[in-house]
Amino acid sequence: MSLATYSAPKVAPKVESTDEEFPTELIALKERIQTQPASVRSELDPLIEGALEHAKFRHRVMTLARDALQRFRTDLALAEHDLQATRREREALKRKIGH
Repeated sequence: MSLATYSAPKVAPKVESTDEEFPTELIALKERIQTQPASVRSELDPLIEGALEHAKFRHRVMTLARDALQRFRTDLALAEHDLQATRREREALKRKIGH
């Protein structure tokens, strides 16, 4: 496959929300806040929700970066394969014409 004809698939990565994207410390803190009196909870809930949103965003960014790096590595491997094939073809043609 020639690089000129190859194009990476244009598929948006699927990102789902799971507990894995939240550090266990944040989950434990949220649970601990839920056991506090209402006055304390009302002050801390917005803060912990903000921290959880930030953690979710970081997780998504890291997932996208990891996927992009994997695509780059695949593209690089394809380019290396194409380069080697081109070199072999060039050498075969050189031998054929007597250079």
